[in-house]
Parts: sequence; structure tokens; C-alpha cells
Amino acid sequence: MYATSSSGLGQMTVSHSGWGVRLFDYDNDGWKDLLIAQGHDLDTIEKTYPNLRYREPMLLARNTGKGFTDISAQAGSAFQQPWVGRGLAVGDLDNDGRLDAVITTNDGPMHILHNESADQNHWLLLKLVGHRSNRDAIGAEVSVTTASGSQYATVSTASSYLSASDKRVHFGLGKEKLAQKVEIRWPSGIKQTLKDVAADQILEINEPTNPLAADTK
Repeated sequence: MYATSSSGLGQMTVSHSGWGVRLFDYDNDGWKDLLIAQGHDLDTIEKTYPNLRYREPMLLARNTGKGFTDISAQAGSAFQQPWVGRGLAVGDLDNDGRLDAVITTNDGPMHILHNESADQNHWLLLKLVGHRSNRDAIGAEVSVTTASGSQYATVSTASSYLSASDKRVHFGLGKEKLAQKVEIRWPSGIKQTLKDVAADQILEINEPTNPLAADTK
């Protein structure tokens, strides 16, 4: 179903030119939000279309679970500055459980956005290490189940225009302090299950070399 309008994204993006785009849970509430680095490709666009801009501020759209809301005005001074945004990569740069972002600009500096959101939500950051699969576990499929439901992710560094993000897999858990189950389908075909995994930690998970030992408590 085409949901650009009903989700709220259509209205907030129609007059902008998005380049770097990334879905990520900035406030760890369990819903993936949207960050967009923006900037038109024509530096003369304002001469022919006065309603458009070559330099544009970034957009942060919060996922409420029912749609997206533009919260850029409350997200900090960086979101009030017009840039010619291009590349966008996301990762937890200081390992505090909150995802940060790095943005490149056309003929301009690189910017680092440090996530200082005050939400007290819980999180889980998984570093997968392949042994029978590729070392970075690229392509591994991960699901995390809490009392609030399940979330899914695929290990990948691919993110957006000319960018590579943190290969570690991040999950916001909201108010849940425990992941009842973490399931991994490794590229080798091995399925691994971890049970009762505590929140608020960076957990390294090694791929079992013996498929019969893939269930871990």
C-alpha cells in the first residue's frame, strides 16, 4: 500500500530534495524514525523555482507508531542550519546506546551529530562475528522479541548516498529491560537463538561452528 501521504511523510518532504536517508531509532522507543540530509542538486534552483532552496536544513521525522511527525524544530541547532547535504551514515559513535549520525556536504565540511536525547528508554546493540559466514556477518537476519513484540534487522553497512553505516545492529527496546529472545539466521544457513538477553549492553555474538550448538541460553 502506498502510504506516503497517510504516514505524514508526503507533506513534510514534497518541497525538499533528499539525498542521505536513514531509518533509525533515535529515541530507543522501538519505532524507527527517519533522518534525511537535504540539498538540491542545482545551485541555481532558486532563480527558476523561488519556493525551493539549494541549501536545506536536515529533516528528522519521529515515528509515533501511527505515522511520522516532523520534529526538526525541537531536534537542536544543527537542524536549523541550511546545508547542501549529501552522504549520511549512522552509528553509535560513543557506545552509549544512542545512535549518532555523520553527514557530508557538497563543497563543505563534514558534520557529526551527537545524539543527546534525554529519553530513558532501553536498547540493545549486537555485534555479530561470522566464522562459517563472512567475518562481518553481512546479510545475517536478526530478530529481537520482547514483551512488546518483535523487531527485525539485516546486518549491512549500506545506508544511503555514498555512505556506510555501523555494521552493528541496534534495537530500541522502549521500557523493556529484557529481550526474551534473539534469533539470528546467519548467511551460512545456521540458525542461532539466545534467550533472556539483558538490555542496555553491547553484545558480541559469534557464529557457532557447530550448527547443533546454535541454541544459547
